[in-house]
Amino acid sequence: MKTTKSILIAGILLAGMNFFTSCEDENFAPDTFQASSGQDAQGGGKGPGGGGSGGNGGGGGGTESTGNNLSFPVIWSEGVPLVLRPALNGVQLGGDWWYVWGENPIDPSSPIYSCNPDISDPCYPAGTPDVYKAYLQKDAANQWQASNFNATDVINVDAIDWGDNLESSDWSVTSKVRTEVVLYENLVTPVTEYAMRHVSGWGIDEVHGLQVELDGDVVYGPGTQATVFSPLARLTIQQLTSTTPSLTWDASVHAWTGDVSAPLFNKAVYEAADGPGYYNGEVNVKGKVIYGYTWDVKKLGMGPGTYRITFSFDQTGGGANLNTFFDSGTTIMLPVEEVVAAEEPGGGGTAVVDATNNLTFIDVNITAAGGGKGGGKKAK
Repeated sequence: MKTTKSILIAGILLAGMNFFTSCEDENFAPDTFQASSGQDAQGGGKGPGGGGSGGNGGGGGGTESTGNNLSFPVIWSEGVPLVLRPALNGVQLGGDWWYVWGENPIDPSSPIYSCNPDISDPCYPAGTPDVYKAYLQKDAANQWQASNFNATDVINVDAIDWGDNLESSDWSVTSKVRTEVVLYENLVTPVTEYAMRHVSGWGIDEVHGLQVELDGDVVYGPGTQATVFSPLARLTIQQLTSTTPSLTWDASVHAWTGDVSAPLFNKAVYEAADGPGYYNGEVNVKGKVIYGYTWDVKKLGMGPGTYRITFSFDQTGGGANLNTFFDSGTTIMLPVEEVVAAEEPGGGGTAVVDATNNLTFIDVNITAAGGGKGGGKKAK
């Protein structure tokens, strides 16, 4: 375990473990959050229509303007937080929920064990063990917030998770490729993490909810990891022009030089504004802070070939100074498909950590129209 992590957690403990940074809109106004390990669910509610036992039930509750609650801990490595849904009174669960049971699905081929509650009769099969309620994200009446705090020392990232779709699939010139990256830091002292369940759907229709015992007790995660958010994170996309490219990273322009095209996309999180076309940090439907961008290959592409997608950091920007680094101990997390069935052949790229240049990249294959996939799993 790195020394900086001990310093980080010591700083958190000295702060009392009760106060964490949150923010409102772009003003980053401070907020407070008290971690409580024995909090019960308050209230209840019936879920949205649709859905069936053991299947991919229908849609999801809440309103489009209601954001996702933070379920997984996060470190603001440069002290610049994202806008989070407030949870001023701790866990408040008065909105929609579904029944869930069994294993959480790992990919769209796996069954989703959930159903919409029925007032007169439970919708899950008789005798089903380990049934829970899942209180839905994007519901204004469901509120919770995991631990989130500023770094007190340099952050050396422990693990990088590139979206499984990039590591397990090839894509075509007509694809819209979701590029997601998650950075993880191991924690010496556990903090508050909420257990989440997959309720229904995949992709844009995906719904997740906070796992709660039938008696109302909230289920917590281990809290031994946090994601890392830096506003200085940058995404660069370039096409390789050789099958054996000679490349050099030029930090001054945040791009590779040599056997490679000029950048097709090259933006940092702190440069983001309203509307599409920017690189952003966000709280996803699972309640985890990730970096995300949807690459429209048809609009920002140069035809079939191999493309390098690079995740790096600027030294300064948006009033922040870099405090986030990759080192010799930083690893790439294997996609779920490789862990479950490593012997199966498939497409996709292999992610690489370049600690010398403080970046990570993945080379992905773009095929002619019809030769690749048009969708895929997101980062975990």
